[in-house]
Amino acid sequence: MQIQYLGFEPKARCREYSYRVLGPHSETREFTLSILNQAFLEKRLPYQDGAEFCYRSLQSALSQESLEHPLARHWTVSDQDLEEYQQKRRPAKRRS
Repeated sequence: MQIQYLGFEPKARCREYSYRVLGPHSETREFTLSILNQAFLEKRLPYQDGAEFCYRSLQSALSQESLEHPLARHWTVSDQDLEEYQQKRRPAKRRS
């Protein structure tokens, strides 16, 4: 499987990141992930990390996809996903 980044489009309430997934047997699907502008303004996610963050989210979701539960073609990144991202970027402070 190959994931191609197609670009992003700024909208009034969010940024939409688009990807094309080339699967086995020449099957092609397109996905759009949205990140609310508020997440960027609150510095929960830097603008420059948006595309990679969505890429990794899509990659993870595709690995869990099944025939019975196909992946939605468009979704908004959840607060929980952003929280996990922040925890990975900023490990807990050590007590001295």
